[in-house]
Amino acid sequence: MNYRLLSTINATLLAVFGAVFLVMPDFALGFFNTETYAATSFLARFFGAAMVMAGAFVWIAKDLTDARAEKTMTIMLLVSSLIGFILTLVGMVGVDVIRANGWIPLVLHILFVLGYGYLVSGVTIVARVQPKK
Repeated sequence: MNYRLLSTINATLLAVFGAVFLVMPDFALGFFNTETYAATSFLARFFGAAMVMAGAFVWIAKDLTDARAEKTMTIMLLVSSLIGFILTLVGMVGVDVIRANGWIPLVLHILFVLGYGYLVSGVTIVARVQPKK
Protein backbone atom coordinates (compact mmCIF):
# COMPACT_ATOMS: atom_id res chain seq x y z
CA MET A 1 0.00 0.00 0.00
CA ASN A 2 1.41 3.37 -0.92
CA TYR A 3 0.38 6.95 -0.28
CA ARG A 4 -0.94 7.53 -3.80
CA LEU A 5 -3.24 4.51 -3.81
CA LEU A 6 -4.62 5.12 -0.32
CA SER A 7 -5.19 8.81 -1.09
CA THR A 8 -6.96 7.95 -4.35
CA ILE A 9 -9.34 5.61 -2.54
CA ASN A 10 -9.88 8.18 0.23
CA ALA A 11 -10.53 11.02 -2.24
CA THR A 12 -12.99 8.93 -4.25
CA LEU A 13 -14.97 7.85 -1.19
CA LEU A 14 -15.03 11.40 0.17
CA ALA A 15 -16.31 12.77 -3.13
CA VAL A 16 -18.98 10.08 -3.55
CA PHE A 17 -20.31 10.30 0.02
CA GLY A 18 -20.10 14.11 -0.16
CA ALA A 19 -22.03 14.25 -3.43
CA VAL A 20 -24.79 12.09 -1.95
CA PHE A 21 -25.09 14.35 1.12
CA LEU A 22 -24.98 17.44 -1.10
CA VAL A 23 -27.50 16.35 -3.74
CA MET A 24 -29.76 14.01 -1.75
CA PRO A 25 -29.48 14.99 1.93
CA ASP A 26 -32.75 13.38 3.00
CA PHE A 27 -31.75 10.07 1.40
CA ALA A 28 -28.29 10.21 3.03
CA LEU A 29 -29.75 11.03 6.45
CA GLY A 30 -32.41 8.36 6.04
CA PHE A 31 -29.71 5.80 5.22
CA PHE A 32 -28.36 6.34 8.75
CA ASN A 33 -31.91 6.50 10.18
CA THR A 34 -31.48 10.02 11.54
CA GLU A 35 -34.18 12.64 11.84
CA THR A 36 -34.69 14.70 8.71
CA TYR A 37 -35.79 18.21 9.51
CA ALA A 38 -35.23 21.24 7.33
CA ALA A 39 -32.25 22.22 9.50
CA THR A 40 -30.60 18.78 9.40
CA SER A 41 -31.09 18.56 5.64
CA PHE A 42 -29.53 21.99 5.21
CA LEU A 43 -26.58 21.07 7.44
CA ALA A 44 -26.20 17.77 5.57
CA ARG A 45 -25.72 19.80 2.38
CA PHE A 46 -22.94 21.81 4.06
CA PHE A 47 -21.41 18.55 5.27
CA GLY A 48 -21.61 17.16 1.73
CA ALA A 49 -19.97 20.28 0.28
CA ALA A 50 -17.15 20.01 2.81
CA MET A 51 -16.65 16.34 1.96
CA VAL A 52 -16.55 17.06 -1.79
CA MET A 53 -14.00 19.82 -1.16
CA ALA A 54 -11.92 17.49 1.04
CA GLY A 55 -12.09 14.82 -1.64
CA ALA A 56 -10.87 17.28 -4.27
CA PHE A 57 -8.09 18.43 -1.94
CA VAL A 58 -6.92 14.87 -1.25
CA TRP A 59 -7.19 14.04 -4.96
CA ILE A 60 -4.85 16.91 -5.84
CA ALA A 61 -2.52 16.14 -2.92
CA LYS A 62 -2.12 12.50 -3.95
CA ASP A 63 0.40 13.59 -6.58
CA LEU A 64 2.80 15.22 -4.13
CA THR A 65 6.41 14.46 -4.91
CA ASP A 66 8.08 16.08 -1.91
CA ALA A 67 8.58 13.42 0.78
CA ARG A 68 8.13 15.89 3.62
CA ALA A 69 4.84 17.22 2.24
CA GLU A 70 3.63 13.67 1.62
CA LYS A 71 4.43 12.68 5.21
CA THR A 72 2.65 15.80 6.52
CA MET A 73 -0.45 14.97 4.45
CA THR A 74 -0.33 11.38 5.66
CA ILE A 75 -0.26 12.52 9.29
CA MET A 76 -3.12 14.97 8.65
CA LEU A 77 -5.23 12.26 6.99
CA LEU A 78 -4.42 9.85 9.83
CA VAL A 79 -5.61 12.37 12.43
CA SER A 80 -8.68 13.20 10.34
CA SER A 81 -9.61 9.52 10.04
CA LEU A 82 -9.08 8.99 13.76
CA ILE A 83 -11.33 11.95 14.61
CA GLY A 84 -13.93 10.67 12.13
CA PHE A 85 -13.84 7.26 13.79
CA ILE A 86 -14.32 8.77 17.25
CA LEU A 87 -17.16 11.04 16.10
CA THR A 88 -18.92 8.18 14.34
CA LEU A 89 -18.60 6.03 17.44
CA VAL A 90 -19.99 8.84 19.62
CA GLY A 91 -22.82 9.35 17.13
CA MET A 92 -23.71 5.67 17.33
CA VAL A 93 -23.21 4.92 21.02
CA GLY A 94 -23.10 8.21 22.88
CA VAL A 95 -25.82 10.44 21.47
CA ASP A 96 -27.72 7.89 19.32
CA VAL A 97 -28.08 10.02 16.20
CA ILE A 98 -26.68 7.37 13.86
CA ARG A 99 -29.17 4.57 14.29
CA ALA A 100 -28.55 2.40 11.24
CA ASN A 101 -25.62 1.54 8.98
CA GLY A 102 -23.17 3.38 11.22
CA TRP A 103 -20.80 0.45 10.85
CA ILE A 104 -20.04 1.53 7.26
CA PRO A 105 -18.29 4.84 8.08
CA LEU A 106 -16.88 3.24 11.23
CA VAL A 107 -15.16 0.49 9.23
CA LEU A 108 -13.99 2.93 6.55
CA HIS A 109 -12.45 5.23 9.16
CA ILE A 110 -10.66 2.41 10.96
CA LEU A 111 -9.30 1.09 7.65
CA PHE A 112 -7.95 4.54 6.81
CA VAL A 113 -6.51 4.87 10.33
CA LEU A 114 -4.71 1.57 9.86
CA GLY A 115 -3.57 2.45 6.34
CA TYR A 116 -2.27 5.91 7.15
CA GLY A 117 -0.80 4.64 10.43
CA TYR A 118 1.09 2.02 8.46
CA LEU A 119 2.40 4.68 6.06
CA VAL A 120 3.45 7.00 8.91
CA SER A 121 5.24 4.19 10.72
CA GLY A 122 7.53 3.64 7.76
CA VAL A 123 7.46 -0.12 8.22
CA THR A 124 8.29 -2.02 5.08
CA ILE A 125 7.69 -5.69 4.56
CA VAL A 126 10.42 -7.39 2.61
CA ALA A 127 10.36 -11.01 1.61
CA ARG A 128 13.71 -12.70 1.20
CA VAL A 129 13.85 -15.70 -1.02
CA GLN A 130 16.59 -18.16 -0.29
CA PRO A 131 18.18 -19.64 -3.42
CA LYS A 132 17.59 -23.37 -3.80
CA LYS A 133 20.62 -25.54 -3.31
